[in-house]
Amino acid sequence: MLVDLLTTPSIYYANVVGIDGRVWASMTLDKRTPISNQTGHAIELPYVSTSSTALYMLAGDSTVWSLRLPDGKQAVATHIPVGPGMEAAFAVSPDDSTIAVSVLDFNRSPVHVLLYTDNLGGGNQHVIFESDSDYVWPVAWHSGLLVLARAYGPYEEDIAKAAPGRDNPYSAVSYHIVDPITADRIYLLGGCTVSGPLSPAGSGCIQGGTIDWQGNVSPPWSTRDWGSVSSAAALSPDGLWVAATTPDSPDRMAIWTPDGRVITWVYGAGTRDWVGWLDDQHILSGSYLNASFQPTVSNAIKDEFDHPVSVRGFYAARLPTDIV
Repeated sequence: MLVDLLTTPSIYYANVVGIDGRVWASMTLDKRTPISNQTGHAIELPYVSTSSTALYMLAGDSTVWSLRLPDGKQAVATHIPVGPGMEAAFAVSPDDSTIAVSVLDFNRSPVHVLLYTDNLGGGNQHVIFESDSDYVWPVAWHSGLLVLARAYGPYEEDIAKAAPGRDNPYSAVSYHIVDPITADRIYLLGGCTVSGPLSPAGSGCIQGGTIDWQGNVSPPWSTRDWGSVSSAAALSPDGLWVAATTPDSPDRMAIWTPDGRVITWVYGAGTRDWVGWLDDQHILSGSYLNASFQPTVSNAIKDEFDHPVSVRGFYAARLPTDIV
C-alpha cells in the first residue's frame, strides 16, 4: 500500500502495488477536514488499515471504504461518528469482524481521546479507554491483541519532541499492545523510539537495533545511529535484515545484518523516509516528504532487479496484512 498525501491538497490516493511494480488498484479519497488552533495543527493520523482480505480507507472525516481481494470490489464498510473539530483513526481486525477506533476531540482543552471497539458493521460499540493526556490510536492487530501507536501529543508540533521526528507511517514514538476488551497493556514497545513500518518481527529503532513484539530491544545492528544520520530503519518480516540509508549515500538504502555489515544496496528516497518489506526479500520504496520521488520495487537480498512504480506515495501497509 502506497498512500500519497502530497500530490493534491484536499484529496489523497491509496495505491495497491504488486511485487512486480504494477499498480493493482488506485483510489482517490477526500482527506480529513484540517484542524488547527493556537496550540498547533492536529496530528496526521493514518488513513488506511488492512485485514487478511481487504484494504480499508478513510474518506473525509468519517466514511470507511473497503476494497476486497481478490475481485477488487469496493463498498462503504462503516461510518465513524466524528463531529466538527474531531478526527479519527482505526484498525480492522485480520478477520474483518471488529474495528477499533480512536477519536481525538480538539474542541476540548486539553484534547480528549476516546478509544472504542465495535463490530465492523456497527451495533456493539464498547469504550475501552479515555484520556486527556495519553494519546493513542489503533494501527494494527497482533495475536488477538490491539496495537496502539502512542505519540507525545495530539499536534504535529508535538512530533518534534520525539527527536529526530516522524520515522514511521503512524506518527508513533512507541506502541502499546493491549487487550481489546479491557485496554489493559500486555506489552510495551517503548524501550526505544520506533522506526519504520511495523513488521511481523517487530520494529526498527531510531537509535539502532530493533524491538520485538514483547518489547525486547536488540543491541544496535551497526555503529551508526539510524535515526539521526540516516533514514528510518525498516525491519524485514523474518527479522534478519534492516533497511536504512547511510549519511554517505542518502539516495541508496543499505541492507544491514545484525553484525553491522551491509550486504547490498537498493534505491531509496533518502533521509527521513522509510521502505516497506513485501516479503523477506522484496522492498517497496516510497517517500512521505518528496512528491516527485518515484517508488520502486527491488529485490533487496539478491540485488536482481528494480521495478519502477508509476504512482507516488509512502509505504503505509501490506495487503493482506502480515501483522497477525
